Amino acid sequence: MGILKRITSSIGRNFGKTILLLLIVFALGCVMSGAISVQQAILNVDRNLRAAMPPVATVASDFAEMNRIYAEAGEWPSTDGYYLTLEMLQEIAALPYVRDYEFFTQSTMESRDIERYVSDDALVGGDYNWLGPWEGITLRSVSRPDFLDLSEGRIEIVQGRTFTEEEINNLTYVTIISEDFARINNLHVGSTLALETLIWDWEKYNFCDSFYVEENVLSSRSHDFEVIGIFESNIEIDVVDRWIDAGIADELTNSIYVPNAVIDAQTTFISEQTRKHNPDAYEPSDAPKYWRNVYVLHDSNDLPAFREAAESIAPPLMTAIDAGGGLGEISSSMESLTGLAAAILWVAVAAAVVILTLLITLLLRERRREIGIYLALGEQKSKIAAQMMTEVMIVALVAISLSLLAGNVLASDISEQMLRNDLLAGQSAGQGTGGFRMWSTMETQGFSVPAPPLDEVIASYDVSLSAAVIVTFFAVTAVVVLIASIVPVLYIARLNPKKILL
Repeated sequence: MGILKRITSSIGRNFGKTILLLLIVFALGCVMSGAISVQQAILNVDRNLRAAMPPVATVASDFAEMNRIYAEAGEWPSTDGYYLTLEMLQEIAALPYVRDYEFFTQSTMESRDIERYVSDDALVGGDYNWLGPWEGITLRSVSRPDFLDLSEGRIEIVQGRTFTEEEINNLTYVTIISEDFARINNLHVGSTLALETLIWDWEKYNFCDSFYVEENVLSSRSHDFEVIGIFESNIEIDVVDRWIDAGIADELTNSIYVPNAVIDAQTTFISEQTRKHNPDAYEPSDAPKYWRNVYVLHDSNDLPAFREAAESIAPPLMTAIDAGGGLGEISSSMESLTGLAAAILWVAVAAAVVILTLLITLLLRERRREIGIYLALGEQKSKIAAQMMTEVMIVALVAISLSLLAGNVLASDISEQMLRNDLLAGQSAGQGTGGFRMWSTMETQGFSVPAPPLDEVIASYDVSLSAAVIVTFFAVTAVVVLIASIVPVLYIARLNPKKILL
């Protein structure tokens, strides 16, 4: 009798045991199929979300890790001596993932004559001011003529020009301002913008607006900035809420670009005056310079690798924060579901190997006499092992083919509901805190990406039978069946026909 005929005959003759094997493989296959389908679906969602994310990041304090340490130890971790030096930032900028970058500092100067631009959507009206008769204007430093916002097309100079190398490298009081800020203050290219640096007597601070009066100013220094350029902003702000978005957008509109040396000179002046009026006071120049930083990568998919490389350069408790601030809850939910799917897959694989090994070995032991007859008739053990394993593979192939579709359907319904519940829980938790959190450099500079609507995320969660799912599933199940066949093959190899038949 040929080996193929023996295989078909054996499967039909041992129909009950064949059905048992098929059901067990089917059940285990459903679990593995579902886990693989869920993982692939989450990868697809993550890929789609990353595609919508600008490839930018900033290296800053890892508050998530600090919160984790606080939760475990009950004490906030110390960051004394941990700060980013210019050398560290330059080393990170040299990483192969980085296409463009910017290091800058920010400061504030005041004016009695300047009016801040306030959009219609802003929560705070234009007549409200923390500084009493003064308006605070944010200065943002630049270190090159083609600074990042300009080179990346985030702003466009519509009048005038950008800085020259000489203006950047020397202390020159020139500035580039926004169209809205220029219009509301009747400024144009060639105009003079007068700003002051005020030194306050903080010992008199009374936690109310009445503090900001002339009597509490210890000293001041004025500078006339020449407007050399006016820009139009291409930055779209859409973070969390309309009034929050408007607040960030207005802050960017009211910020002015100045050479880096301007803020350095202001810091020195504040330090000198503070020491003069209070010799025991903390001197700002004693502290390391706080550099804000933005890195533009070649591809959003480089973010994980960039984060790992940046963390190896930066001090402890610092990490690379991407522009997907609004995607945090979604990413957390997906990571939770991915972890659960991975755990289920590994448990299912381990269980399948053990169960199939024991089951196949048990079935072969019941066929010892049949195997002994084949051996007595001179059949090679390798052919007998091949026959037995082929029988198992045929049954397994039918079972896993059926389980592929069944597991995918089950996983689709169950995992989608789990993801929805998890996202809703995260959304409720965020609302319960009033939405308060610290804004990152990414958000305050207009780089952040808002979280997409819940229904949109669920709609993009597609647990379908893609080529990747099918190939991965059959590869995993094939490996499982082959591993489970090792012990039964060894069992056949050790059989002695005389001992079996006597």
